[in-house]
Amino acid sequence: MIEIIFFIFGAAIGSFLNVLILRFPDFKSILTGRSHCPHCKKILTFFELIPILSFIVLFGRCKNCKKPISWQYPLVEVAAGTLFVLFYSYFGLTPSLFFYLIIVCLSIIVFVFDLKYLEIPEIFAWSLLVVAILVSIFSTDFNLLNFIYGGIISGGVIAAFVWFSKERLMGAGDIKIALAFGLIFGPQKSFLFLFLSFVIGALVGIILIAGKKKGLKSQVAFAPFLFIAALITLLWGSEMINFYLNFAIM
Repeated sequence: MIEIIFFIFGAAIGSFLNVLILRFPDFKSILTGRSHCPHCKKILTFFELIPILSFIVLFGRCKNCKKPISWQYPLVEVAAGTLFVLFYSYFGLTPSLFFYLIIVCLSIIVFVFDLKYLEIPEIFAWSLLVVAILVSIFSTDFNLLNFIYGGIISGGVIAAFVWFSKERLMGAGDIKIALAFGLIFGPQKSFLFLFLSFVIGALVGIILIAGKKKGLKSQVAFAPFLFIAALITLLWGSEMINFYLNFAIM
């Protein structure tokens, strides 16, 4: 039952994140403006604001002008709801859950923003870094050396790629994201985190090139790969490392 509550709560938060993504950087309109159709500008009714359900019932179209609603809305809502349930299942009702749900929200914003605009707003990248520092410091198993080494490894490797590629492959925002997760993961999991992000990025790149969606010199948002790798590392990283170590000594 509580998982259903977390999913509904997460989907509702996802709906707000959509508003934030679409209206950024006009924070005044985020706080005071009413939600409306981007095509006909009609103010949305209460029913039209219900996450996921309204999209399904209205067949993905505005009730007034019948123009299609962006798939970003339901996808972000479903993703937020699912991640809220996953993190609740992993952390339980603990103080850590609160901080990690903030990380989830910031990650979704940056994920979508980078995917759409190939840009990471500084305020969200810095916010993610600050929350990551707080999560690490207040963790029950906090280790200062692991904290430092993890940040150096993750942030340093991405910074090197940014410098060598002259920001053609990645940008300064990617450094902050990698640094943030490196501080949380420590050195061992940071290697896994980086490995997964490059593997996922390479696989997606190959698929896009094969499908002629991108060329060899095309820019591709890298932050989404970092977030997917971070999610895998956070939830299943220990098991993956143990499996590798057991396999390596066989």
